[in-house]
Amino acid sequence: MIGVFSLIIVASIMNGFNRSIRTRLLAVQPHIVVTDEKAHADPASLNKIAIAIKKLGFTSTPFIQQDVIVRSLDGRFSGGVIKGTTDQGVRDFMMRLIQARDHHTPSLDDLDLKNLGPNEIILGSDLAANLDVFEGDEVMVIPPETLLMPPGTPPRFERMRVRDIVNTDVENIDSELVLYSLGDPATGLREDLRFRSPSQEDSGFEIRLANPDNAENVANRIRASLNKIGVTARVETWGDRNRALFFALRLEKAAMMTFLGLSVLITSFSLITVLVMLLSQKRKEIGLLMALGLSQKATRSLFMKMGLILSGVGMFFGLLLGLGLSFILSEYPLQILPDVYYDSSLPSEVHYGFVAAVGLGCMILAFISAYWPVRHYLGRSPAENLRQFVAE
Repeated sequence: MIGVFSLIIVASIMNGFNRSIRTRLLAVQPHIVVTDEKAHADPASLNKIAIAIKKLGFTSTPFIQQDVIVRSLDGRFSGGVIKGTTDQGVRDFMMRLIQARDHHTPSLDDLDLKNLGPNEIILGSDLAANLDVFEGDEVMVIPPETLLMPPGTPPRFERMRVRDIVNTDVENIDSELVLYSLGDPATGLREDLRFRSPSQEDSGFEIRLANPDNAENVANRIRASLNKIGVTARVETWGDRNRALFFALRLEKAAMMTFLGLSVLITSFSLITVLVMLLSQKRKEIGLLMALGLSQKATRSLFMKMGLILSGVGMFFGLLLGLGLSFILSEYPLQILPDVYYDSSLPSEVHYGFVAAVGLGCMILAFISAYWPVRHYLGRSPAENLRQFVAE
């Protein structure tokens, strides 16, 4: 019972963590990113990429991204990744963030901002905390190569005002996010920002899909389309960009399930011990039953049913407790974890296929545990089993 309960509850909590991390990542990250590393040298290639994506029937949002140094007016420094996108891209980002946090689809009126001004940015919460800045404060955005310029050369920087501070609950994003608006493509994108470094920036397009699980298939179609027109671009899905994270989660889950599975296996050995002791004490009764005419098959069935009932009761209550607590945690997650984790709560998600596999595996172990000792003692003749009884 304890083994089955542990398997169900731990697997459900790990599934809940995976779901929570996936939901948060998909709220703030695009499903597919197409970048051209040589776009700064050949801007026409960006147009080819945009046309190829549009022909496939997908909507894309242009972006520009590069590493920068962010300095507060108080002299605090921190590294960041500044990302420029269209006005619509900024609004979509904020609306997805509200939807993931508040679990409802927001309207444009729910946003505190409609458009970012030419010198306004959005900061991640951890980055803002490191800089000790608040909404309305000003910061300087500096390209890293400015630090390598000869003495006396005027540094390049842009003074920008913090319009909003957001918390995505994804640490690596909150610690480096600097978001600004490139403007509206219909009226022309802004290109006059001094921190722009064409030799360091990545330019490309972001794509969001109705079904994120279909990202790999769509990415393959985009790669094939770009190869046909001779454009070399990097096409990454959200899974590719977070491959290390999800691999670590799968490895952790596999390790925990392996050790818990071994505990259930050890439990089955305990069940074998119990049945061996029981049958050893009942040798007289087994011999009497067989001497009175009970067949070996009927005797085997009698004691195997006893073993299966013992293991079945444990498995049933283990499943009942595990599923019950999992459903409770899925509706009312416990807020008990420190902030160093992606999620401070204990979420839960039940995968019924895994539950069925646990039940089937336990039944197989129960059958083996009951069959082996019964087969051992029933292999003897009734006279051997009655010898101790006659002596007494």
